[in-house]
Amino acid sequence: MTIDELLAELRVRYPDGPPWRERLSITNMDILKWTASAGMSRQDLYDQLALELAHGFNASELSFEFCDAVVNEIHWVIIFCDEQRPHFFSEIYLAFDSGEYLHDGSPDKDPVEAYTRPQIERILDSVTVR
Repeated sequence: MTIDELLAELRVRYPDGPPWRERLSITNMDILKWTASAGMSRQDLYDQLALELAHGFNASELSFEFCDAVVNEIHWVIIFCDEQRPHFFSEIYLAFDSGEYLHDGSPDKDPVEAYTRPQIERILDSVTVR
């Protein structure tokens, strides 16, 4: 299974992107199945999936709600399994997290556009420079 196939599976499971408060219910069993199928480590899967979500969000192909819900669910698996968040996953998780709430009590700013989108762009720029 490739990361693109995994993303396609998630899009089939949740075609319209769930509201961020809804659980996608990604489980440790899902992660085990996906890593075995993809032939990669959990950390590589987390980073690669997060980067794919970032690219999809940046290209307006994936909604903020969908991407945020997926990284939140994976984050819960990481916590449950007492793992460390890998580098890119962590950066992307925090970028989506910053779009979940108003900053500095500024109701006139859309946190997704003011915080998440610029952070995702910086992360993706750093990846393409390497």
